[in-house]
Amino acid sequence: MAYEDLIPVLTKFHREVVVPDIERIVGTVTEGLERRLRDEMHTLFDSLAHEIQELRTEYHMIVAGMKRIEERLDRVEERLEKLALRSELLDLKARVDGLQEQVRVLESQLGD
Repeated sequence: MAYEDLIPVLTKFHREVVVPDIERIVGTVTEGLERRLRDEMHTLFDSLAHEIQELRTEYHMIVAGMKRIEERLDRVEERLEKLALRSELLDLKARVDGLQEQVRVLESQLGD
């Protein structure tokens, strides 16, 4: 048999035996890799979704906490304003008392 006669036989062998076998081996390997990759991606996605949900929950808790702090700060500011007004009122009363005392002194001097 001549070398040229072997080419069609080898081509047919390659096409019918070798190629399907290679496709089967590569297919099996890639299916396993694909499955593992898909599983890893699902696991990662689930983990990220869980983390995002936890961050959302924490965000809402922080917002609620900040709202409570702002409300308390408003109440503190109101109290401080009242204290400042009281302090000013007491200062004015003391000044009025001082002026009244000066008026009494002046009146007593004029009356003498």
